[in-house]
Amino acid sequence: MKPSMRKRRICLYVAGSPAGPVRQEFGTYVDWFGRLFAEHDHEIDVFDGTTGRLPDGPGQPDAIVITGSPASVRASEPWMEASIELIRRAYQSATPLLGVCFGHQLIGAAFGGSVIRNPHGWQLCSRTISVLEQGRDDPLFAGLPDQIEVNLSHEDVIAEDSLSPANGIEVLAGNDRASVLALRAGPHVRGVQFHPEFSGAVTRAYIEQRRPILTAESAQRNAPEDHPDRLLTQVSDSPHGERVFHNFIEHFIR
Repeated sequence: MKPSMRKRRICLYVAGSPAGPVRQEFGTYVDWFGRLFAEHDHEIDVFDGTTGRLPDGPGQPDAIVITGSPASVRASEPWMEASIELIRRAYQSATPLLGVCFGHQLIGAAFGGSVIRNPHGWQLCSRTISVLEQGRDDPLFAGLPDQIEVNLSHEDVIAEDSLSPANGIEVLAGNDRASVLALRAGPHVRGVQFHPEFSGAVTRAYIEQRRPILTAESAQRNAPEDHPDRLLTQVSDSPHGERVFHNFIEHFIR
């Protein structure tokens, strides 16, 4: 457990639930993030973001983490508008906020970006991504190399050409399959398209659960490297991804 001056209140804003077979074997997003939070002496308030309400109660959280989701920002629902409002309020109040996968895409949408279906199809794998020059001095990537290994599970991405520095967005990391894999919005808001909370075992379970989709896409694109059998041989845990999460907790929350 990391030493701390005092306990902080962190809102884990849960935007859905894992696929049934994966959930039955490995639990929920709360369990996966809980494994990472366990290294820090903070109070975690779990909030169901799909209610369409905003977190309330006495005081404001010291930080917010928005999870992934089986939902798509491309198919907007009313509760997503409340989530976007939460991001804008955090930005205005200088509340540290980390969006993961779906949460990352919500940040893009909150600042005028467009979320699209990735032209390269599903990215469900362990893969190398590049920390760009503007990300190398960001505390989110402190102590990490320029090339990091992360676990990915997404069909949608933020279109880079829809983002404008005038709106306060900077891209921090990407690769040849998706150019916006991490971003910042001002000093306190960060988004990552990858999953710091995914172990190798969870990533393998998702590949198996989506095997029919991945197999069909691999054949359609004539991309044997994206066949699930090949992807499974490359899956690993992601200490780099976990370090990104811990950096958010340690460097952004005061």
